[in-house]
Amino acid sequence: MAEETRIAILSRNKQLHSIRRLMSEARKHNMKCDIIDPLECQIVIDGIQTRIMVGGRAIAHYDAILPRIGTSITDYGLAVVQQFEMLGTHVINSSRAIAESRNKMRSLQVLNRHGINVPATVLTRSHRGLKMAVRTVKGMPLVLKLLQGTQGVGVMLVHSPVSMNSVIDTLRGLEQDVMIQQFILEGAGRDYRAFVIGSKVVAAMMRTAPEGEFRSNIHRGGEAKLVKLSKQYERVAIKATQTLGLQVAGVDLMESSHGPVVIEVNSSPGFEGIEQATGMNVAGKIVSHIAKTVKKLKRR
Repeated sequence: MAEETRIAILSRNKQLHSIRRLMSEARKHNMKCDIIDPLECQIVIDGIQTRIMVGGRAIAHYDAILPRIGTSITDYGLAVVQQFEMLGTHVINSSRAIAESRNKMRSLQVLNRHGINVPATVLTRSHRGLKMAVRTVKGMPLVLKLLQGTQGVGVMLVHSPVSMNSVIDTLRGLEQDVMIQQFILEGAGRDYRAFVIGSKVVAAMMRTAPEGEFRSNIHRGGEAKLVKLSKQYERVAIKATQTLGLQVAGVDLMESSHGPVVIEVNSSPGFEGIEQATGMNVAGKIVSHIAKTVKKLKRR
């Protein structure tokens, strides 16, 4: 009889659509799947052995861990993921890959270094450099972004130097660093989400912003529909995912005059919207990827 595969999903909310779908698909694959709240995990380092405790008990062995960590608990969540890695557990999306993708500036630095088109971007704290920053991002209007944020939160479109200075001053007063980024006119109000698992784009959708809004995120009221990406867009999405060291990712791309531009790579992408828009069983494909990965590791 084959040994049962045991996996765990790190998530604070087992009622989320993505978590319920993953659990359902894990059952179909005859996997034992537990949901672990990362904030309930205690990391113990006592000079004898390192371990992870939940409710006074050491966590049992898992064949693989799938982190689904929200931005509000990134630091603590990553510490938990790192501990699993140190214990030799295979992690789908490593702590380093999650950290690099979650920091918007860091991810752009890595992608740009590997020849992937990204929007012209400036990170600055200097008021003296703002005129240069505006020129670098091709002038007004431009986009201001917080270094961390999901679902369109912390993304602002400004049309004048006065409004830009006002927003930046406000954010600095809140001790938030901000990126100044090029507004890509050709793709305004529309982008593409490619869902990448391993070395394949398993689903893709086009998102269109509602009237009066420039952000196309579904959580901001955007509409989504099935789309067949060109080979060029697929190659860019896969390269961006692999460049950041991710196994599962949502890659946001926009059209530009010089080809596809990667706007963001999400290491914990939701898939309710893309499953509805495309009819693809994304959760099943994630679980299949985990099952194949575990099988390879056990053969070794």
